[in-house]
Amino acid sequence: MIGPLLVLAGLGAIGVGCWKLRPAYHVYRGDTDDVVTIEHATGPVELEGTASIVDGTVAAPLTKRDCLAYEYEVEEYQSSGKNSSWNTVETGSDAVRFRLEDETASVQVDPDGATLALKTATTVEVDGGEPEPDPIKEFLETESDLESENTALDLRVVELVTGNDRRYHERRLEAGDDGYVLGQSRYDIDARETMRDVSAVIEDGPETPAFVVSDSPQDGAARLLVKPVLPWLAGGLVVALLGGWLATPSGLF
Repeated sequence: MIGPLLVLAGLGAIGVGCWKLRPAYHVYRGDTDDVVTIEHATGPVELEGTASIVDGTVAAPLTKRDCLAYEYEVEEYQSSGKNSSWNTVETGSDAVRFRLEDETASVQVDPDGATLALKTATTVEVDGGEPEPDPIKEFLETESDLESENTALDLRVVELVTGNDRRYHERRLEAGDDGYVLGQSRYDIDARETMRDVSAVIEDGPETPAFVVSDSPQDGAARLLVKPVLPWLAGGLVVALLGGWLATPSGLF
């Protein structure tokens, strides 16, 4: 009985992985547009250019660097019985409106609700039982729901470290970075603030199959979107194959 259940579970994981691959598929299959052509566009548009500030920036939580968009991930090395693995225990992101400019023109981008595909810019590793660097300590005290892992059990003769190892990752889109956007163009005369601006804003909308903001070119953005989905596909395939083997008569003996 367990064989068919594992097959179903594996196929379910593969299905979830395929669903999560949709943004990468839409990014990869399209062609980029010139900014000057998208002012009155009604469908999805894809743009590449240089990102710059419109009204302001947001401070990335781990480095305090000013940026246009960021996402962070905290991984913790956890043990359960004989098994140990790195597990994601917290994620977060934020972004502000920015301008994307290519050789033809520039346009404002409202990244609210976008899937971010950003390269890892900063990783901080902290061993369990060790004090966190000041930026990480401040992050845990002011912005995170996590507690410090700088913990130990005092046995008088010796201290036993009880905290788990952690890895803190931060990815950012900064002013001056190359940028890529897949989204929907909305005509907006008020968005034309400079001579090069078109009267439009790129945002989420019903006409775009995915809303993606990246600091990599089109192909790089697609690869960044695929990477976190691979464990779903690989794990689902392994579980499904194991279930299929157990479901055969030879797998029962």
